[in-house]
Amino acid sequence: MKIEKNSRIKLAYALKYDDANGDIIENISPENPLEVTIGTEDLLEKFEEKILGLKKGDTFEFTLSPENAYGNYDKDGVVSVPKSELMEDVEGVEISEADIIPVVTDDGEEMEAVVLEIDGDIVTLDFNHPLAGETLYFSGKIVAIEN
Repeated sequence: MKIEKNSRIKLAYALKYDDANGDIIENISPENPLEVTIGTEDLLEKFEEKILGLKKGDTFEFTLSPENAYGNYDKDGVVSVPKSELMEDVEGVEISEADIIPVVTDDGEEMEAVVLEIDGDIVTLDFNHPLAGETLYFSGKIVAIEN
């Protein structure tokens, strides 16, 4: 049985920066594999394309450029706002630098942002994905396939 659209699969993988020698970002073991359905945006689109057609037990190894992963880092995704504007979103919680906090935009969209800096009443937030701008290297194995 091969992986195709709507296949329910289990996979194990290591995610590293840049190449096989990069730092490990995430490690999913075969004993506790990731379970996803192909075509439901559980995985990056280009990741799915790379594993389509593989069978149980097949291994994979590939690199995704920032454009094919989480996009390029966008300097416009970093904004400074008055702390008072954030308090509705994180009511009752003290925020600190490096926290990931929920933010509701003016049009009601919920997003997450990393607190880069707190300078008095001004908070600088980064709305970029933490892996934006990074080339990602994946190596792994297909553990199971259910069609």
